[in-house]
Amino acid sequence: MNTNDIPLWELRSVSKQFPGVQALDDVSLTLKAGEIHALVGENGSGKSTLAKCLAGVHQPETGELLYNGKPVELFHPFDAQAHGVATIYQEFSLVPTLTVSENIFLGRQLSRSKLRGLDWDGMRSRTSDILDQLAIHIDPLAVVRDLSVAEQQLIEIAKAMSMDSTLLIMDEPTAALGLLETQRLQELIKRLASQGKAILYISHRLDEIFQIADRVTVLKDGRRVGTSPISQLEMNDVIKMMIGLDIGQH
Repeated sequence: MNTNDIPLWELRSVSKQFPGVQALDDVSLTLKAGEIHALVGENGSGKSTLAKCLAGVHQPETGELLYNGKPVELFHPFDAQAHGVATIYQEFSLVPTLTVSENIFLGRQLSRSKLRGLDWDGMRSRTSDILDQLAIHIDPLAVVRDLSVAEQQLIEIAKAMSMDSTLLIMDEPTAALGLLETQRLQELIKRLASQGKAILYISHRLDEIFQIADRVTVLKDGRRVGTSPISQLEMNDVIKMMIGLDIGQH
Protein backbone atom coordinates (compact mmCIF):
# COMPACT_ATOMS: atom_id res chain seq x y z
CA MET A 1 0.00 0.00 0.00
CA ASN A 2 0.99 3.57 -0.66
CA THR A 3 2.36 5.22 2.46
CA ASN A 4 1.43 8.73 1.33
CA ASP A 5 -0.44 10.43 4.17
CA ILE A 6 -2.75 12.32 1.79
CA PRO A 7 -5.64 10.12 0.62
CA LEU A 8 -6.32 9.98 -3.11
CA TRP A 9 -9.98 10.76 -2.37
CA GLU A 10 -11.71 11.88 0.79
CA LEU A 11 -15.30 12.53 1.78
CA ARG A 12 -15.64 14.90 4.72
CA SER A 13 -18.92 15.11 6.63
CA VAL A 14 -20.97 14.42 3.51
CA SER A 15 -24.77 14.45 3.78
CA LYS A 16 -27.30 13.71 1.06
CA GLN A 17 -31.08 13.80 1.36
CA PHE A 18 -33.85 12.61 -0.91
CA PRO A 19 -37.58 13.27 -0.32
CA GLY A 20 -38.34 11.61 3.01
CA VAL A 21 -34.96 9.87 3.23
CA GLN A 22 -31.65 10.91 4.78
CA ALA A 23 -29.47 8.78 2.51
CA LEU A 24 -26.14 9.97 3.94
CA ASP A 25 -25.71 11.69 7.29
CA ASP A 26 -22.34 13.28 8.07
CA VAL A 27 -20.28 10.52 6.44
CA SER A 28 -16.49 10.72 6.18
CA LEU A 29 -14.32 8.28 4.25
CA THR A 30 -10.76 8.12 2.88
CA LEU A 31 -9.61 6.18 -0.18
CA LYS A 32 -5.89 5.57 -0.59
CA ALA A 33 -3.90 4.73 -3.69
CA GLY A 34 -2.97 1.05 -3.76
CA GLU A 35 -5.76 0.09 -1.34
CA ILE A 36 -8.90 -1.99 -1.68
CA HIS A 37 -11.48 -0.33 0.59
CA ALA A 38 -14.66 -2.33 1.12
CA LEU A 39 -17.98 -0.61 1.77
CA VAL A 40 -20.66 -2.74 3.41
CA GLY A 41 -24.07 -2.32 4.97
CA GLU A 42 -27.62 -3.55 4.71
CA ASN A 43 -29.92 -2.44 1.89
CA GLY A 44 -30.73 1.24 2.33
CA SER A 45 -27.60 1.93 4.37
CA GLY A 46 -26.32 4.52 1.87
CA LYS A 47 -23.65 2.54 -0.01
CA SER A 48 -24.86 3.32 -3.52
CA THR A 49 -25.56 6.96 -2.68
CA LEU A 50 -22.00 7.39 -1.41
CA ALA A 51 -20.63 5.78 -4.57
CA LYS A 52 -22.77 8.02 -6.76
CA CYS A 53 -21.53 11.14 -4.95
CA LEU A 54 -17.97 10.11 -5.86
CA ALA A 55 -19.11 9.30 -9.40
CA GLY A 56 -20.67 12.74 -9.93
CA VAL A 57 -24.21 11.36 -10.19
CA HIS A 58 -25.36 12.95 -6.91
CA GLN A 59 -24.15 16.18 -5.31
CA PRO A 60 -24.01 16.33 -1.49
CA GLU A 61 -26.00 19.06 0.30
CA THR A 62 -23.29 19.45 2.93
CA GLY A 63 -19.71 18.34 3.35
CA GLU A 64 -17.00 18.20 0.73
CA LEU A 65 -15.07 15.90 -1.58
CA LEU A 66 -11.30 16.17 -1.78
CA TYR A 67 -9.02 14.85 -4.51
CA ASN A 68 -5.35 14.66 -3.57
CA GLY A 69 -6.12 16.87 -0.58
CA LYS A 70 -7.86 19.60 -2.59
CA PRO A 71 -11.63 20.27 -2.55
CA VAL A 72 -13.44 19.45 -5.80
CA GLU A 73 -17.03 19.68 -6.98
CA LEU A 74 -18.39 16.97 -9.25
CA PHE A 75 -21.47 18.31 -10.99
CA HIS A 76 -21.65 15.53 -13.58
CA PRO A 77 -20.21 12.04 -14.15
CA PHE A 78 -17.92 13.59 -16.77
CA ASP A 79 -16.37 15.72 -14.00
CA ALA A 80 -15.65 12.57 -12.00
CA GLN A 81 -14.18 10.81 -15.05
CA ALA A 82 -11.93 13.82 -15.68
CA HIS A 83 -10.57 13.33 -12.14
CA GLY A 84 -9.89 9.63 -12.77
CA VAL A 85 -13.04 8.10 -11.27
CA ALA A 86 -14.44 5.03 -13.03
CA THR A 87 -17.57 3.25 -11.82
CA ILE A 88 -18.60 -0.31 -12.65
CA TYR A 89 -22.32 -0.70 -11.92
CA GLN A 90 -24.25 -3.96 -11.76
CA GLU A 91 -25.90 -3.03 -15.07
CA PHE A 92 -23.28 -3.14 -17.80
CA SER A 93 -22.81 -0.14 -20.10
CA LEU A 94 -21.52 -2.21 -23.03
CA VAL A 95 -23.21 -2.30 -26.45
CA PRO A 96 -23.84 -6.01 -27.16
CA THR A 97 -23.62 -5.75 -30.97
CA LEU A 98 -20.22 -4.04 -31.00
CA THR A 99 -16.79 -5.63 -30.64
CA VAL A 100 -14.62 -5.42 -27.55
CA SER A 101 -12.39 -2.72 -29.05
CA GLU A 102 -15.39 -0.74 -30.34
CA ASN A 103 -16.88 -0.78 -26.83
CA ILE A 104 -13.66 0.26 -25.14
CA PHE A 105 -13.27 3.29 -27.43
CA LEU A 106 -16.99 4.07 -27.74
CA GLY A 107 -17.48 7.85 -27.81
CA ARG A 108 -13.74 8.58 -28.02
CA GLN A 109 -12.66 6.80 -31.18
CA LEU A 110 -9.14 7.29 -32.49
CA SER A 111 -8.85 9.09 -35.83
CA ARG A 112 -6.09 8.90 -38.44
CA SER A 113 -7.01 12.32 -39.84
CA LYS A 114 -10.12 14.21 -40.90
CA LEU A 115 -9.85 12.78 -44.39
CA ARG A 116 -8.77 9.22 -43.59
CA GLY A 117 -11.42 8.42 -40.98
CA LEU A 118 -11.22 6.28 -37.86
CA ASP A 119 -8.10 4.38 -36.90
CA TRP A 120 -9.60 0.91 -36.41
CA ASP A 121 -6.20 -0.79 -36.42
CA GLY A 122 -4.96 1.63 -33.76
CA MET A 123 -7.98 0.99 -31.55
CA ARG A 124 -7.58 -2.78 -31.87
CA SER A 125 -3.88 -2.49 -31.06
CA ARG A 126 -4.53 -0.25 -28.03
CA THR A 127 -7.24 -2.62 -26.85
CA SER A 128 -4.81 -5.56 -27.07
CA ASP A 129 -2.27 -3.61 -25.02
CA ILE A 130 -4.87 -2.77 -22.34
CA LEU A 131 -6.10 -6.36 -22.13
CA ASP A 132 -2.52 -7.66 -21.94
CA GLN A 133 -1.68 -5.25 -19.10
CA LEU A 134 -4.66 -6.59 -17.15
CA ALA A 135 -3.91 -10.22 -18.11
CA ILE A 136 -7.33 -10.50 -19.77
CA HIS A 137 -7.26 -13.06 -22.57
CA ILE A 138 -10.13 -11.95 -24.81
CA ASP A 139 -10.02 -11.21 -28.55
CA PRO A 140 -10.44 -7.44 -29.22
CA LEU A 141 -12.53 -8.39 -32.29
CA ALA A 142 -14.96 -10.55 -30.30
CA VAL A 143 -18.57 -9.32 -30.30
CA VAL A 144 -19.65 -8.51 -26.74
CA ARG A 145 -22.94 -10.42 -26.93
CA ASP A 146 -20.94 -13.61 -27.57
CA LEU A 147 -18.99 -13.22 -24.30
CA SER A 148 -19.94 -14.68 -20.92
CA VAL A 149 -21.18 -12.41 -18.14
CA ALA A 150 -17.80 -12.75 -16.42
CA GLU A 151 -15.95 -11.78 -19.60
CA GLN A 152 -18.22 -8.75 -20.06
CA GLN A 153 -17.40 -7.72 -16.48
CA LEU A 154 -13.69 -7.86 -17.34
CA ILE A 155 -14.28 -5.74 -20.46
CA GLU A 156 -16.09 -3.14 -18.31
CA ILE A 157 -13.00 -2.92 -16.11
CA ALA A 158 -10.68 -2.74 -19.13
CA LYS A 159 -12.81 0.10 -20.53
CA ALA A 160 -12.55 1.97 -17.22
CA MET A 161 -8.79 1.45 -17.02
CA SER A 162 -8.32 2.61 -20.62
CA MET A 163 -9.40 6.08 -19.46
CA ASP A 164 -6.38 6.33 -17.14
CA SER A 165 -8.62 5.92 -14.11
CA THR A 166 -7.04 6.15 -10.65
CA LEU A 167 -10.15 5.22 -8.64
CA LEU A 168 -12.32 2.24 -9.53
CA ILE A 169 -15.72 1.98 -7.82
CA MET A 170 -17.22 -1.50 -8.04
CA ASP A 171 -20.86 -1.93 -6.99
CA GLU A 172 -21.64 -5.60 -6.28
CA PRO A 173 -19.21 -6.77 -9.00
CA THR A 174 -19.66 -10.51 -8.35
CA ALA A 175 -23.45 -10.60 -8.09
CA ALA A 176 -23.81 -12.55 -11.36
CA LEU A 177 -20.55 -14.51 -11.18
CA GLY A 178 -19.74 -18.04 -10.09
CA LEU A 179 -16.95 -19.04 -7.74
CA LEU A 180 -14.14 -19.43 -10.30
CA GLU A 181 -15.18 -16.24 -12.12
CA THR A 182 -15.22 -14.38 -8.81
CA GLN A 183 -11.70 -15.59 -8.00
CA ARG A 184 -10.47 -14.41 -11.40
CA LEU A 185 -12.06 -11.01 -10.89
CA GLN A 186 -10.52 -10.69 -7.43
CA GLU A 187 -7.06 -11.46 -8.84
CA LEU A 188 -7.55 -8.64 -11.36
CA ILE A 189 -8.69 -6.22 -8.65
CA LYS A 190 -5.64 -7.04 -6.52
CA ARG A 191 -3.43 -6.51 -9.56
CA LEU A 192 -4.97 -3.08 -10.15
CA ALA A 193 -4.41 -2.12 -6.51
CA SER A 194 -0.78 -3.22 -6.76
CA GLN A 195 -0.44 -0.81 -9.69
CA GLY A 196 -1.45 2.07 -7.43
CA LYS A 197 -5.17 2.27 -8.19
CA ALA A 198 -7.62 2.96 -5.37
CA ILE A 199 -10.52 0.50 -5.26
CA LEU A 200 -13.88 1.08 -3.57
CA TYR A 201 -15.44 -2.38 -3.38
CA ILE A 202 -19.14 -2.52 -2.50
CA SER A 203 -20.51 -5.95 -1.65
CA HIS A 204 -22.94 -7.75 0.62
CA ARG A 205 -20.81 -10.92 0.45
CA LEU A 206 -18.74 -10.67 3.61
CA ASP A 207 -16.61 -13.70 2.78
CA GLU A 208 -15.35 -11.82 -0.29
CA ILE A 209 -14.63 -8.73 1.79
CA PHE A 210 -12.33 -10.72 4.07
CA GLN A 211 -10.57 -12.25 1.05
CA ILE A 212 -9.85 -9.03 -0.80
CA ALA A 213 -10.13 -5.87 1.30
CA ASP A 214 -7.41 -3.91 3.10
CA ARG A 215 -9.91 -1.79 5.05
CA VAL A 216 -13.66 -1.91 5.52
CA THR A 217 -16.20 0.81 6.25
CA VAL A 218 -19.65 -0.07 7.57
CA LEU A 219 -22.69 2.10 6.91
CA LYS A 220 -26.01 1.86 8.74
CA ASP A 221 -29.03 4.08 8.11
CA GLY A 222 -26.90 6.57 6.20
CA ARG A 223 -24.26 6.96 8.90
CA ARG A 224 -20.75 5.58 9.14
CA VAL A 225 -20.61 3.08 11.97
CA GLY A 226 -16.87 2.52 11.71
CA THR A 227 -13.79 1.97 9.55
CA SER A 228 -11.08 -0.55 10.37
CA PRO A 229 -8.28 -2.59 8.78
CA ILE A 230 -9.79 -5.92 7.82
CA SER A 231 -6.95 -7.66 9.68
CA GLN A 232 -8.33 -6.32 12.97
CA LEU A 233 -11.85 -7.64 12.44
CA GLU A 234 -13.72 -10.91 12.42
CA MET A 235 -16.88 -11.46 10.42
CA ASN A 236 -19.00 -11.27 13.57
CA ASP A 237 -17.62 -7.77 14.24
CA VAL A 238 -18.75 -6.57 10.81
CA ILE A 239 -22.20 -8.16 11.16
CA LYS A 240 -22.65 -6.56 14.56
CA MET A 241 -21.82 -3.12 13.13
CA MET A 242 -24.18 -3.67 10.19
CA ILE A 243 -27.23 -4.70 12.20
CA GLY A 244 -26.41 -3.27 15.62
CA LEU A 245 -26.63 -6.68 17.32
CA ASP A 246 -24.26 -9.50 18.11
CA ILE A 247 -24.99 -12.46 15.82
CA GLY A 248 -25.00 -14.66 18.89
CA GLN A 249 -28.23 -12.97 20.04
CA HIS A 250 -30.15 -14.52 17.17
